[in-house]
Amino acid sequence: MKNPRINRILGYIVMFAGFILVLKGSHAGTAPDGVNGYNYYVFGTGLLLVIAAAVWMILKVRCPHCKRLLHLKLYNIDVCPYCGKNTGS
Repeated sequence: MKNPRINRILGYIVMFAGFILVLKGSHAGTAPDGVNGYNYYVFGTGLLLVIAAAVWMILKVRCPHCKRLLHLKLYNIDVCPYCGKNTGS
């Protein structure tokens, strides 16, 4: 996809899903067990999702004209702050 707005939205969806998995993995159970309630597989999967989403956004949320990284904040950027052209969003 070449639209930076869609790539940013997809990146944030995956990142927030990763945050939820990290939370669930770190507070997995209340019963006493050998790993103190932690589920390292869920925690690791969530951490990988967060890292993958960050890398995705750094690589894909770029101006289609000058290829510079756009702001990764949640507000919409219609015009590239570097070249002044429409970002296509």
